[in-house]
Amino acid sequence: MMHHDEWESNCTEYLAGTGEEPGAFDKEMTETEIAWVVDQRLRAQSWETYPEVVLETFAGRPDLIATRRGICQVFECKRTLTLGVIEQASRWRTHSRPEQAGMPHLIWVACKRPQYRSNNLLWWLLRQFDIGLMSIEKQPAVEIRYGGEVEISPQRYSITRRIAPRIQPGARRSAHRLIDQLNPDMRIAQPGAKGGETEYMTPFKRTMVHGGRISVIGAGQGAPYRADHRLHEREGWPSLRHRSQRPGSDTSAS
Repeated sequence: MMHHDEWESNCTEYLAGTGEEPGAFDKEMTETEIAWVVDQRLRAQSWETYPEVVLETFAGRPDLIATRRGICQVFECKRTLTLGVIEQASRWRTHSRPEQAGMPHLIWVACKRPQYRSNNLLWWLLRQFDIGLMSIEKQPAVEIRYGGEVEISPQRYSITRRIAPRIQPGARRSAHRLIDQLNPDMRIAQPGAKGGETEYMTPFKRTMVHGGRISVIGAGQGAPYRADHRLHEREGWPSLRHRSQRPGSDTSAS
């Protein structure tokens, strides 16, 4: 049932890095880092995630689409909550062909926790479009030096639901159409990365791959790390599954 889902909890959840990820010691978070945090939390809860998905029936690329047991969620991840990101997230509601594209059950905006008073207009718009708001706060990694030894205290993230999303109108009828368009090869992208910094699957590329003319194996040459989940640990961002296999690692949410 939707109301028993982990993301429907009012509590703050926690995620720890390893101190080895890009930007681990930086106070500020990039959009890629925010999307990675959301992606890791979802995957730890057995959601299948599809970053930067390109659909034939929908304009633009959602940062993340997540599915589990017939439920579909969409996430837009940005550094700050703005009118622009709400417009992006609400495109599912204003789409000219919602029955063809499919409607996700839940839509989220994830952003860095603001240090200032919330904008009432933006919160009103989120509620009007039944969009959820998730904030992420980061405690950067630090080096602890003593007696010539150096120990790294890894970065930690707190993930808090500010506004709960509501099931989108028409989702019960058409969410399956969106889910049916998702393929395993769509998982090659890096969550939150700009188009020129990551590889992502398109209907045209899939046609070419199936025809044996090209082979897509991961991120583009301009990407700082590959997007394939199996390669996260080698290139920078480790998956929770990989970290849970390390002796003494702690992957608990709180």
